[in-house]
Amino acid sequence: MMRAMLMILGLAMASAAEAQRRPPPPPIAPHMMSLPVLEADLRAKAGSNIVQFERDSYVLTPQAQLILDRQAAWLLANPWVRASIEGHADTRQTRDYALALAERRAAAARNFLLARGVPLQQLAIVSWGRERPVVEAAHEATWLQNSRVVTVLKQ
Repeated sequence: MMRAMLMILGLAMASAAEAQRRPPPPPIAPHMMSLPVLEADLRAKAGSNIVQFERDSYVLTPQAQLILDRQAAWLLANPWVRASIEGHADTRQTRDYALALAERRAAAARNFLLARGVPLQQLAIVSWGRERPVVEAAHEATWLQNSRVVTVLKQ
């Protein structure tokens, strides 16, 4: 009985030693990660993939600059990832005004990222105007939520 237990223990120890000698599996190449994983990583490291704007403004607030600084660092660390900087406006404006304002917001965010060293070929801008509100209700709090730029990752 004792001999059988020692033999089993020896086999278990040999298996453990063999597992330690085997090289670990290769890590997943970052460029092979799915977009949801990359987007979650961007949000975790940058604090958000969204920056907010004041009403009728495309001036970056200090909070927006802080988020964009972190986004720039993330984009520089992941140069194979392309990003679409998508501008939005609230529903109070005319369609044409909202499109122009959203484009100026997206350009302001893109220019900030460029100034931090993110290559131009890694970035594109899109203006959605008032076409894609994040919140449908019509009052000051929701209008401000819709006044935003969203960094959307592409591969």
